[in-house]
Amino acid sequence: MASLIQQAIGYVKESLTAYTSISGTATADRIGTNPLEKTIENLNGRYNLGQTEVGQYIKFGVNDDFPTILDRMLRQSPVHSGIITKKAKMVSGKGILYDFENIKTPAKQAEIKAFISNCAGKSQGLYDQIVHSAFENEHKGAYAIYVKWNLEHTKPVEMRSLDIKGVRAAEPVNGKVTHYIIRRRFGPNALSMQDNEPRLIPAFDKFKKNREEILYVKNPYSGNEFYGVPNYISAYHYIAADFEFGKHIQHSAKNGFTPKVLATFIGRNMTNEQKREEFNKFKASFTGAEGETVIASWVKNKEEAPEFTPLDVSNLDKTVDVLSRLNDAKILTAHNITSPTLFGVMVAGRLGGTGNELVGAYQIFRATETLPNRELLLAAYNRILSVAGYDKINLEIDEELVNLESLKGANTEDVTNG
Repeated sequence: MASLIQQAIGYVKESLTAYTSISGTATADRIGTNPLEKTIENLNGRYNLGQTEVGQYIKFGVNDDFPTILDRMLRQSPVHSGIITKKAKMVSGKGILYDFENIKTPAKQAEIKAFISNCAGKSQGLYDQIVHSAFENEHKGAYAIYVKWNLEHTKPVEMRSLDIKGVRAAEPVNGKVTHYIIRRRFGPNALSMQDNEPRLIPAFDKFKKNREEILYVKNPYSGNEFYGVPNYISAYHYIAADFEFGKHIQHSAKNGFTPKVLATFIGRNMTNEQKREEFNKFKASFTGAEGETVIASWVKNKEEAPEFTPLDVSNLDKTVDVLSRLNDAKILTAHNITSPTLFGVMVAGRLGGTGNELVGAYQIFRATETLPNRELLLAAYNRILSVAGYDKINLEIDEELVNLESLKGANTEDVTNG
C-alpha cells in the first residue's frame, strides 16, 4: 500500500515538473488582466491616500479616477450603454408604491407625502432618487445616499442620491470607514474645478444622531471592502473595441465605402508641392460619401497615365463582421444577459427568439438580476426611512408588467410573470 502511495506522489511530482517546464510557475504577476482591474488592485493591499482640506481619503484607482473611466466607457459602446440604461429602468420600474394604512393621523400622512414628493428639493422626489441610484449601481457598482436630519433627529429633511465619482471613503479608523468625503469630483484637475470644496460627512449609523450622513451601498460582488465595482469590468477590452468598430464604420462612411486603391502616377517630373497638390485633388474626387463615380485624368502621353490597383479587402470586411458580433456577445455575457433579444441586440443568423425562449430568458433575468438589485436598492432606502418611523408605508417599486402571454409561441405551456 505504501509503495502505491509513493508511486502516486511521484507521478504527481513528475506531472507538475513537466507542466512547470512548459508554462512556468503560476504567480499573481504572471496572470494577465485588463487595465481597469489593475488600476484598483491596490485597494485590497496598501491603499493610496489622497489629501483634502478636511482630511485624507482612500484613492479610487491609480489616478483616483476609476469612476471617471467608467463614465468614458459608457460613451464608448452603444451596446454597453444601452444595456446599463435598460437594466436600470427594469430595476427602478415606473414609480413607487406606498400606503398609509398604518399611519393614523392626517398630519403624519401629509408630512410623509410632502417628503416623498420633495425629499431632494422642489419637485425632486423619492422616486427620482431611486432612479438615479439604480443607474449608479448598474453603471458604477455602487450608489450613495445623502441624508440630512432635523435638529431633533426625528425625521429626515433631505435625502438625495449622489454621483459616485464625487464620493470617497475617508481614511479608516481601526480598519473601519466612519466618514466619507464628498465633492463634485475627485482625481486630476479636481482642485481647479469651481464649487468643488470637500465636505467630511459621517457614515450612516442608526444608533448615532448625526445631523448629516452618507449611506454607501456597493455591489456585493465587488471584491473589496471600500468601494463598489461593477461586474462588467472584465469586458473592458471588448467595450474599447466597440468604440474602434464605430470609428471604422465612420471612416468607411466618410470614404464612400469604396475599396482601398493603390494609385501610381507614372512618368511625372513633379516637385513635392506639386505631388501633394495632385494627391489632394485625387483624394477629394475619389473618396468621401459624395465621391465622384467617374474620375478623369488628363495626360500628354499614354505612358503618363496613372495606374490604379484595387486592393482586395473582402476578407477584412468578413473579419470585422465576425469580430463585431463576437464583441457584442462578450459584452452581453459580462452584463449577465440571458438573451440579447431582451435588450434589442440582433443575433446574426437568426430571425429572432421564439416566444418560449423570450419568456424563459425574461424570467431568468428578472429572478437573477432585476429582483436582487431592486431588493438591494429598496433595503437601503427603507433602512433610512425606518429610523424616522416611515417604514410602515411599505415602500415598493411599481413594476411595468410584461404580458408574457403575448410573447409565447404556439402550443406552449402557460407561463406567468408573477
